[in-house]
Amino acid sequence: MALDRLRDLFLAPDPVASARPARQVAERTIPATLGLLAAPRDAAGAAPALALAAASARRAPCGVVCRWSGTSPAAPPRSGLSVAAARRLAQRLTARGLVAGACGRVVAVDLPADATEARAATERALAAAGEAPVVLAVAGPRPAAFDPLLATLDRLVVVPPADAPAGLEALAVDAAAHLGRAVSILRLPPATGTRLLSATGLPLSPALRAAAAAALRGDDA
Repeated sequence: MALDRLRDLFLAPDPVASARPARQVAERTIPATLGLLAAPRDAAGAAPALALAAASARRAPCGVVCRWSGTSPAAPPRSGLSVAAARRLAQRLTARGLVAGACGRVVAVDLPADATEARAATERALAAAGEAPVVLAVAGPRPAAFDPLLATLDRLVVVPPADAPAGLEALAVDAAAHLGRAVSILRLPPATGTRLLSATGLPLSPALRAAAAAALRGDDA
């Protein structure tokens, strides 16, 4: 059922995990590592937007998006016109056995379908990213293997679908709060074009930039 698929994207797969007390701590520093929980159709634009917002806030030359959907990528990430720092970082990640490509100011890393392998690949990306902020985009039913890694990230960001049933957003935020130190919401603007623009690593539209910056600060937490 569609409701079940949406619930699996955001809610804890382990009932024991959901019983643990939430560990939300007010964050005053700019997050360097972020986890994004989103439906596949929203993650494509939301993750690069968040990476670009974090890179700008941290004055980093580029950001990294590690993408996981539970399926094997059909092709390597598309590379395009990009800044030198992104190209160098993509080359460094590729040398570590990761499937990476650079476009604009975003380096995309496509993760393996297997959750354990994807977690290990993300940890390699985090180790090699240097000053670049890293976004782990979980765009599929969240496997339990990801939870220890998500719990180490600076901030978790939930992207509620526009057609989500009433109450799912609050449940998603509560479930995410049991994993991370801070949780916020990224509400994507309705214009599809702004999402596609962010996916290219190019400058964001004003509406998408404002939404990503608010999520980065935790304004909607």
